[in-house]
Amino acid sequence: MGMLDKIQISRRMCPVIFLLDTSGSMSGAPIGAVNAAIEGVLPELISMNESNADNEIKVAIMTFDFEAQWVTGENDLVAPEVLKANWIDLNADGLTAMGAAFSELNKKLSVSHGFMKRATGSVAPVLFLLSDGDPTDDFQAGLQELKKNNWYKVAVRVAIGYGDSNDDVLREFTGNNETVLHTNDPKDLKKMIHFVAITSSKVASTGSNAVSPDDNSIDPDDNTQKTANALQTQGNVLNASPDEDW
Repeated sequence: MGMLDKIQISRRMCPVIFLLDTSGSMSGAPIGAVNAAIEGVLPELISMNESNADNEIKVAIMTFDFEAQWVTGENDLVAPEVLKANWIDLNADGLTAMGAAFSELNKKLSVSHGFMKRATGSVAPVLFLLSDGDPTDDFQAGLQELKKNNWYKVAVRVAIGYGDSNDDVLREFTGNNETVLHTNDPKDLKKMIHFVAITSSKVASTGSNAVSPDDNSIDPDDNTQKTANALQTQGNVLNASPDEDW
């Protein structure tokens, strides 16, 4: 075995970023479903990392209610096993500051001062949005700025609407009708978060090359459409019994 064989090759990063509505209307069973789903997703993300020699999933979670805040910290993405070991259930209270969430996400989708600064590069990030109501701030201002961000353009963009969510807003965020799902049942919400998060993460983490968001040859909607196709192909998962232990 030569010297070079002993060198561990650094993997590309696969960012999975959750934007979670924790407004007051999410209290009770809905936020319980969110907490259970995230706890269920993390072990699978850990397993995906263990089986992928090329790309490594890192996670960030933002909540938005009165304001937007990074539950996982503002400095960097975290490994799913670290988040699993330190997970504290989310609480629900307040308004729906979705515009603030979009603005904060835009700041962090940056190489120079955000989450995208890994030296080995990144595959397409996953941007996962969950909401159960209308934004209570100027979401359009935040969203229009976010849409100019090249990392947003190449990202896998998915969303889940719950209850009285404004799904038109969610579709505007994803740019694809097929990557917005909706439910009114907390049990289905838990299953849906798991299904969408894992499916989109698999699509992103199997990317063969680091993404350069300044590459004009990249179709900005390609990764989201690949996820839309995967969601349709595997959609029978959601037809299982709501009480099934997954």
